[in-house]
Amino acid sequence: MNFNMNMRKFLLTSAVAFSAASAFAADNQAEVVTQQKSLLEKLDSLNAAVLGLKINGTAKAGVVGSFASSDQFASESPTQENQAFTDVNLRLTARPSSETMIDVQLRLHKDWQSAFDENNNPVIGHWFSYDGTILNKHVDFNLGYMRVGYTPLTIYTPQTEILQEPEIFAEKRREALEKRNLDTTSRRLLHGLNVVYNSGSVAGVVDNITAQLTGARLRNTAKKLDQVFFDFDFSDRYLLGARVGADAYGAHLGVNFVNLMDRKLSRRSRNIADSDTVYYDNNRVISVDAAFDSKKLLPELPVTFGLNGEFAMSKWKVDRDYNVTETKTSYNSVQAKEDLSFSSKEKYFVYLKPVTSNPTVVKNEDYVDLDGKSFYADLFVKGNISDIDFKVSAGYLQTDKDFWSELASSPVYQGRSTILNSNAFYGNSADSLVLATFGASSLENLYFNVYNSSTLQATNLMTSTNLSNALSDQDESENMYARLFNNYKNGHFYRNGYSGVTAKKMELDPLMVIDPSVGLALPLGLATPDRKGITAKADVNWADKVFFNARANIVTESNALDYATLTVGENKYTEFGVGVGVDAGRFLNDYQQILVQGSVAMGSESAFLKRKTSRFVGGITADVWGPFALLGGIQMYTKEFGNGYVVAAASVSKVTEMLALGGARVKLAPLSYLSLQGGMLKNELEYTIPGLPTNKISISKLVLLADVTVNF
Repeated sequence: MNFNMNMRKFLLTSAVAFSAASAFAADNQAEVVTQQKSLLEKLDSLNAAVLGLKINGTAKAGVVGSFASSDQFASESPTQENQAFTDVNLRLTARPSSETMIDVQLRLHKDWQSAFDENNNPVIGHWFSYDGTILNKHVDFNLGYMRVGYTPLTIYTPQTEILQEPEIFAEKRREALEKRNLDTTSRRLLHGLNVVYNSGSVAGVVDNITAQLTGARLRNTAKKLDQVFFDFDFSDRYLLGARVGADAYGAHLGVNFVNLMDRKLSRRSRNIADSDTVYYDNNRVISVDAAFDSKKLLPELPVTFGLNGEFAMSKWKVDRDYNVTETKTSYNSVQAKEDLSFSSKEKYFVYLKPVTSNPTVVKNEDYVDLDGKSFYADLFVKGNISDIDFKVSAGYLQTDKDFWSELASSPVYQGRSTILNSNAFYGNSADSLVLATFGASSLENLYFNVYNSSTLQATNLMTSTNLSNALSDQDESENMYARLFNNYKNGHFYRNGYSGVTAKKMELDPLMVIDPSVGLALPLGLATPDRKGITAKADVNWADKVFFNARANIVTESNALDYATLTVGENKYTEFGVGVGVDAGRFLNDYQQILVQGSVAMGSESAFLKRKTSRFVGGITADVWGPFALLGGIQMYTKEFGNGYVVAAASVSKVTEMLALGGARVKLAPLSYLSLQGGMLKNELEYTIPGLPTNKISISKLVLLADVTVNF
């Protein structure tokens, strides 16, 4: 440790001295900033290579108050929810050698309001990995937690894209994702082993040859009888993935293979109930991807052009086990003696006696066996002309209805939760049932999360063996007095609209019907089954002063059910979005960020539920003076169901949402801030029950937030 500190002091002194010398020699302040940034990056690189143990992380203390109001609340319903917490994330990195690193990340969370219940708090480890770059930097490996991405049709994470999303919203979304160990990249969160080989230049002809092997254990679907409180299964589900590829003259060609399988032996090691049915899901995908970029062959051109494409074939097979009662007849040989009344001599004979039994046996049968294909190709043009960076692309995609790629389809956003004021209840049971089934505000799920550490006790720990309700006035749990008080058991609970687990096809299908926040036309990204059509994108950046983004999707689903006519036919999706951002501070002599952003996005479908969506976004991020900054944003989102969506004997027709959030931020140190924010969240849901007039649920939530975040 002493060696590490001395080395850091030496590196820091050298960097500062060289930075000062560069400042005197530089012609303008911008060049000084550029040189200093480069030196600091080099310093970080050198510091990261120092052997030994390094500890860093973030500490955050804050309060969140949410005040809800609704005419549909019951008179005795609670309307206020407070969160006060201290949250510390520790990252411990140890370098046993200059090529390898052990990365351990721990979370300590304490709720102030429940601290008196239990002053001991467990440390939650949420990241463990052993990573390295070995063999002269030709081989990279990850052991433990890892983020892996292959191609959009094999291993990929489709993300929610909101054009020109204001920083105040983007930061909230990143925080909610981080609570689930997720980020905003397209790499999939996995746990296992990943090895990547890169050859580098070969004979001056091939730029690089890549080979990658990935193995991981995945979450399996819960199959136990009690799926309310715990969600786990003792059987195994595995991933085996591999890819190879080569790059030369700006072109790339690769082959990718992914195999996901349920292991039957571990599942069958335990008996299943007579009423249960166990499904074994196997999914295999093989693809060929190709790409070309003209910059390698034509570097003198001001623009470059190229293409990206992939062709994939999939197989989805499901079989199942269940108990059946069979009738079996067996025959036992029986020896008997003849009646002596007919003979004085004893005689014996043997006969067969039938025996009938009804044993319970496990039967296995094929349930689904589907093959499908998918293809996409994108053409792009990009370049820089007169300080204008731009990239324009257009493509075509076609995916069979039977194509399925689990690791390319599961989105991290699932929504449908009530994040704030989840303890509120309604006077009308229909309102409560519709919200519980249809789900709460999409904006609430996108941007807010609640993390609690609560002491586990008889009143909040559900078990499937309790025959009585521990909260009942007439009775109590038979285990009430057998438990130790608290027993140092603090449970960590999330209310979060994101999930890092992958979902099987039969699990995921119902989720995508309700909330089109992840994308109406392509909710599962390019791997969405039964889609064909064109996509287009444009991104322009003028000297970091003006930003422009545009998106368009015109896609058709060939085998869609129309809810109104109950016929199968085509469903045409149309989506477009435009976003503009202007950093007015770039036009001033003394630069300070004054970023104004806005976007609009629309979507519709011609059949099925005849959904329509619209999203309007606006926001500002402004450096006011010194360390003080103002942030603000507003977002309005509407979902309409032309054919109505039937949930719990009701038909939902329209949802209108609005989120306005603003506040001040004070920079205390690099990456350390004091933040004060407040906002209003509104959610209106219209539904009808046959024979009754249209009902409307209208909920408003005033949200106040204050926190201090320190990086160390």
